[in-house]
Amino acid sequence: MITHRIATGLLLIAAVATIGISSTVPRYAIAGPSMVRNPVVLVHGWTASRLLPPRDQDFEPLRAALRADGHPVYTVELPGDVNAVNATVIARTVAAAQTDTPGKKVDIIAHSMGGLSARHYLKYLDGTTRIDNYVSIGTGQYGWLPTCVLPAHIGGEMCPFSAFLVELNRGDDTPGAVRYTTLRTVADDEVVHGGRDSPLDGGACVVDRVDGGPHVDEPKNPTMIALARKALDGACPGTYLDLPIA
Repeated sequence: MITHRIATGLLLIAAVATIGISSTVPRYAIAGPSMVRNPVVLVHGWTASRLLPPRDQDFEPLRAALRADGHPVYTVELPGDVNAVNATVIARTVAAAQTDTPGKKVDIIAHSMGGLSARHYLKYLDGTTRIDNYVSIGTGQYGWLPTCVLPAHIGGEMCPFSAFLVELNRGDDTPGAVRYTTLRTVADDEVVHGGRDSPLDGGACVVDRVDGGPHVDEPKNPTMIALARKALDGACPGTYLDLPIA
């Protein structure tokens, strides 16, 4: 019975995945065109413990746009769906990027569950000292109910009540001097069983209800790419919310 529920949950989540008070704050200063650009680390999302391919090709339009803007680009291949383990891989990739570009901080753009792995890196692995910008695309920052039928190592950490998410969202969601931007689409806000995303507390730029297409296609959607590029330029492309820390 449990195996059947897990299999049903995987099928449901995979199917859904393919369906298609503003203010100025010091964190968001527009970067001049003459500035040397930060390296960017791209982080993909959920793979059902590697049962699904990471769809690296979906990042190609974003990679091309970032390189055209002058950013060196690094793509993380996550080992699975345990976010703390994924965070260590992100840490190694960030360190490699800084070795290649001495004196520069790094920007992170993460899709879906990858945004949770990246936040774990920032909060618990001293990532805030190395990162300038964190941009999440379609990340369920406070969880996504359909994943609650999954074991923790196959995506269950995305369950709103998982030990991982409860700990990750304890205290300040946006630590350090990092600029946090969360992008979410109409599909993310209206997906079955409730929306996939919620604003981070502690101060973040929020862009919601973007016409970004199906969740799985968000990294290659031109609108999402344009918003991510604007965020890396130091501008908030949406609404800056400074919510109380829960």
